Amino acid sequence: MKPKKESSKVLNHPLFQELILMYQSSLKKRYSEENLKLYPEFSSIPRSKIDQLLYFFLEYLYPEYSKRKELDAAFDALSGFVNHPTKIWGILGNLALSIFRFGKHFPMALRAGLAALQSYVTAHQFEEELVMELDRQENQMGLLNSEFAMETLIAKVEKKKADAFRKDIGGLFKVFSDAELIRKIILIMEDILVKMESKGGLYTEADRKGISLGVTILKEGREIFDEMKTDEINLILQAIDRIEEDFYLRACEKYSN
Repeated sequence: MKPKKESSKVLNHPLFQELILMYQSSLKKRYSEENLKLYPEFSSIPRSKIDQLLYFFLEYLYPEYSKRKELDAAFDALSGFVNHPTKIWGILGNLALSIFRFGKHFPMALRAGLAALQSYVTAHQFEEELVMELDRQENQMGLLNSEFAMETLIAKVEKKKADAFRKDIGGLFKVFSDAELIRKIILIMEDILVKMESKGGLYTEADRKGISLGVTILKEGREIFDEMKTDEINLILQAIDRIEEDFYLRACEKYSN
C-alpha cells in the first residue's frame, strides 16, 4: 500500500521563500563565531564541527527555496512512513527473518531510526507555527526584512511547542552520535529501498526518494560526529540545546508582548 501523502502546508505560502531566507540568516547568526563567544564553555568545539552542524541545518532542515521544492515530495513520502511505521513492515516482511539478518537489536534500531526522522518531520511542522504568526502581522514583508524577524515570530510560539521542537532536534543529533546504531539503521533503510525498487509497481518514485532522503539525512548527520570522543559529542549536544533555548528565551523577553 502506498503511504498517504502529507503535503506541506507552508510551501505554497506567498512569502515562504522569504521566510526560509530569514530562518537561514538567523541560524548563521546563532552559530557565528561572534555569538559563540557568549558561550566560553563550548570554546573547545572545533569551528569545523560547528560549520558541519550549520551545513546540516541549512541543507537538510532549511535549504534554499529551490532545493526545498525538489525535496518536498520526498519529504511528504518520508513523513508518511515515519508517521505510519506499520507500512515499513509491509516492505520488510517477516520480523524473525529481519532479526536474523540485522541482529537482535533490529526492532530497537528501526524504532530509533523512525524517531530520529520524526525530528525532521517536526522541523517542518514548526515552520507552520512561524507562518501562522507571520499571517497575523500587518506589515509582513517589513517584518521579514528586519534584523529581528525570527525573534519576533518565535517569541509568539508557545513554550511547550518550542521546547518539544528543541528536544526533537536534540534527539536527532543524539542518534547521530551513536555510530553503531546509525550503521544498523542505514543498513535497514537501504534494504527497504532495495525491496521497494524490486516492487516498482507498488511504490512511486517519490516513495523511493523519501526513503533515500532518510538515508542521506542519517549519513550526513553521522559525519558530524565521526572520530569524536564521547565527551566531545556530549559537548556539542549540550551546545545545541543551550544555544537554541537561549535564543528562544531572549526572544520572548523582548517580543512576547
